[in-house]
Amino acid sequence: MYLVTTKADRLPTDRQIVMVDGTVPNWKAKPGDLHWDHHRPDGADIQIGEIPLPDRASLLEEHSTYQSPCLVTTMVDADACCAAAWVQLAREVLTPETIAKFKAIAWDCDHLGVPPELNLYAEFAAKANAALKKSSDRLPAELGLPAECKQWTEEDWQTYSSEAFRRGSEWLIAAAKGDRPYPGEDGEADDYWQQIEADAQMLIDENRIQQKETKRGAIPICDLRGVDRALDPRSFYQVLGSRSNTLRPEAIIIRASRLGGTQYTLGSIPLHPEQHALDYTQGTFERLTRAEQLKDPQTGSWGGRRTVGGSPWNHPSNLSIEEIVALLD
Repeated sequence: MYLVTTKADRLPTDRQIVMVDGTVPNWKAKPGDLHWDHHRPDGADIQIGEIPLPDRASLLEEHSTYQSPCLVTTMVDADACCAAAWVQLAREVLTPETIAKFKAIAWDCDHLGVPPELNLYAEFAAKANAALKKSSDRLPAELGLPAECKQWTEEDWQTYSSEAFRRGSEWLIAAAKGDRPYPGEDGEADDYWQQIEADAQMLIDENRIQQKETKRGAIPICDLRGVDRALDPRSFYQVLGSRSNTLRPEAIIIRASRLGGTQYTLGSIPLHPEQHALDYTQGTFERLTRAEQLKDPQTGSWGGRRTVGGSPWNHPSNLSIEEIVALLD
């Protein structure tokens, strides 16, 4: 069973919870549950960096309980799918090449690029991520969901995300075993980059990218409110282009929350010369959380990893973009 949720009361109590790449707020692990999350101070750059290799069989088999497993994440993406596949693969399948490919896919997902030691797999990873995203395009029709995602209920979103999580993870499992090509290897995402170009032009035409000036320089802001589909953040960073190094390394994306109000992603400009100095887990998320809860004590917490995170999952943000920028200083 695969489940994407941010609500603890939606977790099954009759299954072994295997939580990867994000922790559901207020969840309490029971004996036998497995939990890895690189969204913590000093966490690994990618999720599988937190998960050990199995000794022989898969980690799920080696840590099995009497309950059937439920693989859980808070947001489906390629990094989460790599982690879910990793815990289900036997040691003999996790060869050095397979590990390198999984790491490259996860790095490209979370950082929009790979470190130098994985440069051999840079193009492979970018295509894999694009193919995994593109493969979800046909899911709404297959699941019988409304064509317009703005009409989806919370249950619809959970159904869609959980099925995307399952399909992406099982695709990577099959590829690692040699039963099918990796995502992107058959050219199914070759037109994805044209969409990124088109979305970048849309951001320019609709004047959706601004910047907020601070004493330490300007912070770029991408406002996606009113855009009823997911956009790859590469489109945002492509627009910044050669301007990137004249800006601060922080970057903020604004979206309309499905709960009403606004949701923020606090990220960073890929390959910015000062990106390595960022660590939002060392006080930034705490400051933002305190500011949120001063306005409404019921609001959850900001969270994430060193260079990317966001506002509370289950409550729209109470903060204005001006307040967020001020708190970054």
